[in-house]
Amino acid sequence: MGFSDAVQWWDEWQLRILVLASLFTQYFLFFSSLVRRCALPASVRLFMWLAYLGGDALAIYGLATLFNRHKQLPAILLFVVGIIRSVRKPRALKNASISGMVASSSPSTRRGRQEKEEAAEEKDIPLKEFVQEASSCVLRSELASDQEKTQHLASISMATYVSRLLVDISTPYSGRIKILHLLMALDCRHTHFVSEFTLHWLFLMLYTNFKMIFWGLGLWLHRVLPFLTLASVILFSTSHKYHDYDATDVKLTYILLCCTLLLDFLFLLLADFNGYTGLIKVCQYSLLSFYARKKRPTTLMKLATVVCCKDYVNMHCYIEHEPSDSSEMIAELVLGYVRDGWTRYMHDAASYKRFNSHRGEWTLNNHSLGHTKQLGWSLKMAFDTSVLLWHIATDLCFHHQSTTPCGQERAAQSRVISNYMAYLLSIRPEMLMLGSRNGICSVACDDIELMMGGELEPDIRGLGQGILHKAQQPPSSHARNIGALVPNACRLAKELMELHNEQKMWEVVQGVWVEMLCYSAGRCRGYLHAKNMNEGPQLLSLVWIILSFMGMETSADRYQKPEPPETKEEEEIEGGDVGGEGRSIQQEINISV
Repeated sequence: MGFSDAVQWWDEWQLRILVLASLFTQYFLFFSSLVRRCALPASVRLFMWLAYLGGDALAIYGLATLFNRHKQLPAILLFVVGIIRSVRKPRALKNASISGMVASSSPSTRRGRQEKEEAAEEKDIPLKEFVQEASSCVLRSELASDQEKTQHLASISMATYVSRLLVDISTPYSGRIKILHLLMALDCRHTHFVSEFTLHWLFLMLYTNFKMIFWGLGLWLHRVLPFLTLASVILFSTSHKYHDYDATDVKLTYILLCCTLLLDFLFLLLADFNGYTGLIKVCQYSLLSFYARKKRPTTLMKLATVVCCKDYVNMHCYIEHEPSDSSEMIAELVLGYVRDGWTRYMHDAASYKRFNSHRGEWTLNNHSLGHTKQLGWSLKMAFDTSVLLWHIATDLCFHHQSTTPCGQERAAQSRVISNYMAYLLSIRPEMLMLGSRNGICSVACDDIELMMGGELEPDIRGLGQGILHKAQQPPSSHARNIGALVPNACRLAKELMELHNEQKMWEVVQGVWVEMLCYSAGRCRGYLHAKNMNEGPQLLSLVWIILSFMGMETSADRYQKPEPPETKEEEEIEGGDVGGEGRSIQQEINISV
């Protein structure tokens, strides 16, 4: 085939290839929409994004080809139909935007509804009374006899509440008491289901056209469009016989119309598939594995070295995922931690605030290890440093040669949370804590390399034992530039193993990790949870939902609610009772210019 023959063939088949490519892209996007909430590799998500962009490019190219061939009428018809369908997209984006959700959660401009909302705010109970009622609710709670019915009621009641939570609008304490009552009537399994379902509902609101196809005009179009496509198929099958069309074009038109009809009906029938799927991402990242791949690079990393992105590939392309039932295990630990807090610790506003600020202190104090000379020093530093410190120490304890099968269940649970927190620090530091620095992971990795002196260990277990062995030896000349993080992690691991009770050691490690996870979840803004939900619901978002349902402090409370008085004297001053004259603080302040 010569060049002129190739050009002639392309002119003949160009539009046909564009139509088939566009059809394939639409099918790929349809099936990818069913699995995009799963834990997919980054390469698959890249192809999904390219297909999303390429679908529009193919459509534009096809319209341009029709115009070039002086087929203005078909092009205009396709353009008009495309415009009608495209109207749904900006409207769906507006409904699903954070600003749109803020507007829907804000006080209405209608006088009647505004007065009702203001009255509800004025009748809200103070924090001290909320803590007392919530503590009493947890102490007197009993499981409902009909768990399924209670679960359904809880799912409906929490929809409005979680919308306000997502846009960082504080909810009145009186409303939270009602939610807590419902949650206390559910067992752990049903509580986990309600929390996951709530997260999935948020995902549908934000990242699908769920609101467009189930309300108003969108619902009508969603039901009618497949039958319009069916009418087109019937019309073409009865009319093309009376025209002298090319046989290949007729076959391709049949393929296009029938596949489009199938796609429309699949979309209609599988719309309810957007229900609960129970997929929570529990991503795993290990610093020791990161270091081991640097010393023994894989084929992918060798290829990445050529384009100078070895560290990026090492960090982002080797993220592992735990089974989805791990989220239920962690949810049970979080629920147990908060229940213990309500029954044993929180009794007033001050203790409520302190409990929400714990990031391991309560566990250490319960085991008489909270003193700075014991393990308390490991928590008296920046949160991101503490997370990485405990992450390394957890792996060192797990891979130590003295580790026995005793306490392995808690050890496995602790490592799941540890690796997830390390994932947040390295990949999503903005979710872990404001100001978290993912660069400290690379610094710690370099320190391990200096400590090991270039020695290669056969596996991760050998690497962990080698790090502990090197830490006990006098530092060599080339190891004097090592920072304090890795040696402190070795010190922490040694002090944990010196408890001489492996069961107790893993109980302490697990408790600290649960507190750190709750501390991070409670301080992450709702906007960040929504932003990072684009790849599927995160474990941190699930913990955030559970904590808020259980009455814990949210980031909105921290910035919008007034701080409770720490002492009785401060409470009297706030009430204006000083000196018996009923004067307020503002009246006592004299400002001189």
